[in-house]
Amino acid sequence: MGLLDIKPHEVSRDLRGYSVFFYGEPKSGKTTIASKFPGALLLAFEKGYNALPGVYAQPINSWGEFKKLFNELKLPEVQEKFQTIVIDTADIAYAYCEKYICNREGVDTVGDIPYGKGYNLISTEFDESIRKILQLNYGLVLISHAKSQTSKNAKGEDIASQIVPTLDSRGRRICERTCDIIGYSAMVTDENGDVTTRLFMRGTPQYVAGSRFKYMVNSIPFNYESLVKAITDAIDMQSQETGGQYITDRATQVITEEVTYDFDALMAEFQDLVGNLMSANQSNATKITAIVDKYLGKGKKVSDCTPDQAEQIDLINTDLKGLLV
Repeated sequence: MGLLDIKPHEVSRDLRGYSVFFYGEPKSGKTTIASKFPGALLLAFEKGYNALPGVYAQPINSWGEFKKLFNELKLPEVQEKFQTIVIDTADIAYAYCEKYICNREGVDTVGDIPYGKGYNLISTEFDESIRKILQLNYGLVLISHAKSQTSKNAKGEDIASQIVPTLDSRGRRICERTCDIIGYSAMVTDENGDVTTRLFMRGTPQYVAGSRFKYMVNSIPFNYESLVKAITDAIDMQSQETGGQYITDRATQVITEEVTYDFDALMAEFQDLVGNLMSANQSNATKITAIVDKYLGKGKKVSDCTPDQAEQIDLINTDLKGLLV
């Protein structure tokens, strides 16, 4: 990492830089809108694209099939063809993730995983996989349906009803904190009696919605062109606060390389560092022990580490190098 090399972030008008979570009534156009995003690849956990001519769709029938795709999504030629990944629906994706964890742990239901750890395992797997799509420099669109959910007070009495995604609440929290826009699509009747579909992007007690854009409008006609305009207008209004600085038409996704560790090289480096430190001063032994205890736990030895602990060894080596300065 080079903190002095960091440049100011630029907000982009290019939709490839964003992640969006659409939920709403059935057949309200969610998949249609998602398919219009730049270079959209539809991962069809739910087969809802039969009436969409020209859409690029890959049916997904298990979490394992989804995970296998990451090897292809890393390829330059794939990244040139596709820029946005659409997950339709996030509900089924989360259910597949749960089944995958249960199978991996050798249990029938998540509740059978000891000490209540099952839900954390599912959330971690789902979260890491969703974030990996963004780390590979793709835009992301997640789709869910809508339901009415009643809240209760401390006495267990019903106090309010709100429209929320049908996605499991744990998966929903992951999607909501990941996405730049959470939009609720619903059919509304205007003053002339005409029925149209609108996308609501500011939350109310009646429904869940939200946006990272300070000047995002409350709602728009639910079509791709209106969404692009709403984002562009919101960015342009915000740019007035910075005198037009830090605004661009280029995609500005932050590319995060997946961190990999060479376990054998790190172990060899540890041995070299310890040898050099002990040759320099025998009193370094207590400092070395303190650093190892810090990352592995008191009394643990680096020689007992497995490749799964390569990150901890890397941190130990970094601190040991500090002793050589």
